[in-house]
Amino acid sequence: MDKKKYILYIGNFSFPFGNASGKRVYANGKILKDLGYEVIFIGMNKKVRSSELLKNTQREYDGFTYYNLPYPKRNIDWIKYNKIFKKVINILNTEQIKDKLQLVIFYGSPTISLFNMKLIRYCKINNIKILSDCVDWLTVRTNNLIFNIVKWTDNTYQKAYVNKKADGIITISSYLSKYYKKNGCKTIIIPPLSAIDYSIFSLEPIYHDKKILTYAGLPFRKGQQVKDLRTLKDRIDLTIKLLYEVKKEGCKFVFNIYGFTKEDYMLAIPEQKLYVEKLEENIIFHGMKPNEEVISSIINSDFTVLIRDVNKDTSAGFPTKASESISCGTPVITTNTSDLDKYIVEGENGFFLNFDENIARKQLVNILAKTNEEVLLMKKHCIENNPFLYLKYKNILEEFLNNIL
Repeated sequence: MDKKKYILYIGNFSFPFGNASGKRVYANGKILKDLGYEVIFIGMNKKVRSSELLKNTQREYDGFTYYNLPYPKRNIDWIKYNKIFKKVINILNTEQIKDKLQLVIFYGSPTISLFNMKLIRYCKINNIKILSDCVDWLTVRTNNLIFNIVKWTDNTYQKAYVNKKADGIITISSYLSKYYKKNGCKTIIIPPLSAIDYSIFSLEPIYHDKKILTYAGLPFRKGQQVKDLRTLKDRIDLTIKLLYEVKKEGCKFVFNIYGFTKEDYMLAIPEQKLYVEKLEENIIFHGMKPNEEVISSIINSDFTVLIRDVNKDTSAGFPTKASESISCGTPVITTNTSDLDKYIVEGENGFFLNFDENIARKQLVNILAKTNEEVLLMKKHCIENNPFLYLKYKNILEEFLNNIL
């Protein structure tokens, strides 16, 4: 294939469905493929041994070739960026990719961000354009002070310095786009997209007297107690408290939680014990489950629920949970963070809850009182007017790449 048609997508994602990052780059890859590019992915997998040759991890999915680097198991593994860099360059040479490569896109970094600086220098020397796919600017708050300092330093270095050295930046939100544009960078906004057009599936009529709600994610570190609930990106604590309040008002519902067990939750947020006990008949903690099972649950739910505070973390990022839910045909009950109001239309593909708990409680009571027919109409709207379908971003990404290349 022509040299101008090869793109390398590399970073700390698990392709294609291992995590939200993997889903994002897969959908972006689908657009690039439709534009005529051959896209090769180098991601990360916890099952890959550090001694394993990158070539031996080669797999194929949906016409894409992908490789996996080992996920750092010890702190010292994070700083071995030279070793990882050599593995990447070696595969580019041995698989004869280098001379066909026109563009590299890095998503985060498989090690500390010095890896990305080496990658940028390599691309400049070899006349290869390079982009950053920037999806967040997270605040680091764990119980380990040293880890917090190291992670904050590396994160700030990448977001405030390294990304600006790239030829352009794919951003996930207007918050990030404005920041980088202000610093003279070429940017494009691409939210988390769906690589699957669920309109090919027919929606079945809903027949049940309880609303089925779903949340999928892991908002805290397993095995650690959350010292400050305001540090939770997803306020699962407020969600459960709100459901406790509306149950007292007679609302009937089942709340499916995927990603952690009841024991995980009680260890992380023990002060929620009363609410969890009172909602024992309403909450099902499923723990970690395969992606297919989670997606099936979302499809068969009336709504997904996502409550977040407004802060730098939630403004810079964009909730994949919301885009995935709507793409599956399930409206979202959420607070208005990031760019959600650009994609969610009140009463059509979702509802916005007020940040005032008393107002939110009244809103949720009304939402859960919707008839099965009203919910089905919303689900149809999500499918037929999906703002996150990858095909809708083909033209703007093509224009952006033409400007870069």
